[in-house]
Amino acid sequence: MTLHTKHWVAGLLGFSGLALSLLVPGGPIETRSFSHINSLTLGSFNTFLTTLGLGSLLLIYFVLKSECWAIFVAAVCGLSYLGVYGLDLAQIFPVSPDAMPPALFAIEVLGTVISFPLIALSIQSLRGLNSKMSVASSLPSTDLSLSWKTPQALIAISLAMISVGIIAFATRSAMGL
Repeated sequence: MTLHTKHWVAGLLGFSGLALSLLVPGGPIETRSFSHINSLTLGSFNTFLTTLGLGSLLLIYFVLKSECWAIFVAAVCGLSYLGVYGLDLAQIFPVSPDAMPPALFAIEVLGTVISFPLIALSIQSLRGLNSKMSVASSLPSTDLSLSWKTPQALIAISLAMISVGIIAFATRSAMGL
């Protein structure tokens, strides 16, 4: 994987995660009501969206470290963005009696367009990593990774709390509560 490709994948993940975070129900862009959708279904969907958005942002670090699993997950994220935006733009799910605001439409179209290079560059990066790994497997391994200064458990708990807050806010807002 070239540095250029790795940075593009990280940048596209960052853009996609930030764009999705702008679309939280109750925020300035997503103003439609989904009160007719079962709260469990809506909560599950918001959990998926929150995981996708925050996960994309967290994944950037590991993509920049050229972690093979992270590049694979980046491709899955690209497919997920394509699916989420495609379903909404096609008015399949979630369906709202309210019209889609123009800003929401623009971000979803842009997110859909961005998902294609994210998928393609992730796959290209995976192929490059796999070919380098077969060559590098005969070389001695050196661990040059930096250790985290903040305990990972504290980070995980903080992210979980933030996620629960986002999911609760988005679900309540989407239901008009």
